[in-house]
Amino acid sequence: MAPVYKVAVIQFEPKAIVVAENFAKAESYLRSAASKGCDIAILPEFHLTSWVPEHPDFISASKTSTGYLSKYQALAKELNMSIVPGTICKVYAVPDSKDEELRNMAYFLAAGTGEICGSYQKKNLWHPERPHLTSSTHTPHTAFDTPLKHADGRPVRAGMVICWDLAFPEAFKALVNDGADIILIPSYWFMDDNGAEGAGLNPDSERIFLNCTLTARAFENTAAIVFCNAGGLSCVNMPILGALGRIEVGEEKMEIIDVDLDVLRVAEETYKIRMDMKSEGWHYKYNMNSDSKA
Repeated sequence: MAPVYKVAVIQFEPKAIVVAENFAKAESYLRSAASKGCDIAILPEFHLTSWVPEHPDFISASKTSTGYLSKYQALAKELNMSIVPGTICKVYAVPDSKDEELRNMAYFLAAGTGEICGSYQKKNLWHPERPHLTSSTHTPHTAFDTPLKHADGRPVRAGMVICWDLAFPEAFKALVNDGADIILIPSYWFMDDNGAEGAGLNPDSERIFLNCTLTARAFENTAAIVFCNAGGLSCVNMPILGALGRIEVGEEKMEIIDVDLDVLRVAEETYKIRMDMKSEGWHYKYNMNSDSKA
């Protein structure tokens, strides 16, 4: 019988710059998730600093937030629960320059050890982010082993993307080609991101975008899609089942969702998407990593 894992999706809108206060809230939710037997907990993008790049203290707050990665590692070890601590903006010196660059990073921290199983730098930047963040550009999307296990003992493989990456199915195909069973998405996506003209055409366009795209990514990849968004509609999307545990816009809440890996088996047997991806001469193979684990 395939295992069922508990995933805690923690939705809140962080306060600008107050890193310690935002961490205290996150830690409280994480301890609650662990007390309820969760296997994985995920926080939103920019959850320690919020996204206020024009704020005079944003860079210094981002530098401070980098030190909190070790605190999350300690929590993953203490609580025996894997943690995806949203994203943390890391500040790097630009070689041969006095400038600095910001990289928006996600991490998967292993239950019981706190070790970093995988990390990911945001690739597809939302256009207002581009003056402030540095993309990972041509670095391949890769999956990684987690402490979770399939019924036969194989490690459950996971991948991560961040917010606007959701708009690009190529990222998900690359992760599935590398064997990802679960794809985790910290996000900072709000319902007014459609702008005045978009809202004039349809004020619900962002809700439609998120709900439809998340469901599509789950079905078209036979993967569990875990979406944790500061701006609402956080949920787990499963093929066959659709959205589970959705948190409404404006709610601050933690939902705990059972992720039954047998659903992924049923989906793959139904749609055979991974089988096609592994087949000889598959017509999109040219755009995939050569070492397929799908």
